Amino acid sequence: MIHLTATFEAKPGQEDTLKQLLLDMVQPTQNEVGCIRYTLLQEKGNPSIFMFQEQFINQAAFDAHCIEPHFLNLLDNLDGLLTKEPSITFFEQL
Repeated sequence: MIHLTATFEAKPGQEDTLKQLLLDMVQPTQNEVGCIRYTLLQEKGNPSIFMFQEQFINQAAFDAHCIEPHFLNLLDNLDGLLTKEPSITFFEQL
């Protein structure tokens, strides 16, 4: 099982644009065969911070996710929206 979070910080004034771009990822990713969980969260009190909580059945499912058209579209459209590179953190279930 693959567990990870992906955190994005929008530049000032880009929050709505980033939010829509990230929301456009949710349904197609949830429909992927190997996706167990894919949830988008926005930080309370700081609307510029967004985080995906992701869970995939295995590494192959996660790798397949990373070449899906909606994922590649996200990568192609992040330029100019973020204060820094997204932070990706992998976790182990205990």
